[in-house]
Amino acid sequence: MISADTNIFVYLHDDAEPQKKEVAQEVIHLMSRRRSPIALQVVGELQNVLRRKLKASPAAAAQAGRNLMTLLPVVPATQSAAEQALDFAGTGHISYWDGLLLFTLRQAGVTTLLTEDLQDGERFGAIQIVNPFGPVGMSEKARVVLGADAP
Repeated sequence: MISADTNIFVYLHDDAEPQKKEVAQEVIHLMSRRRSPIALQVVGELQNVLRRKLKASPAAAAQAGRNLMTLLPVVPATQSAAEQALDFAGTGHISYWDGLLLFTLRQAGVTTLLTEDLQDGERFGAIQIVNPFGPVGMSEKARVVLGADAP
């Protein structure tokens, strides 16, 4: 199962990065066809980034979050995921928020996380990190895991 980090959804709204916006549109289209889950954390982070960095109105940012929850199934964090994220953050290897995202998704059965914020190819337990952005368009790894070339 595949999921995506907040940065992928932010690019849908970022006109300053047209190539990444195009890739994000394709990734999200393919994810919606598969009914790929997202962590509830991503919804909150999306509206926050849209308001703070892209200067969207509070209403527009909130609506973008609602739209995302309508498009894809949402997985909430559990106390267990939060405890594991705190333990992992305590090692200094990863932030609490990245850990919470990873442990929440792992509990949901996700095996691939699309993100540009973590090292492409890195593994966190059962989850492999794939950067969907290639030098020109979608990365080859992302095309394979999403079945982008399948009919």
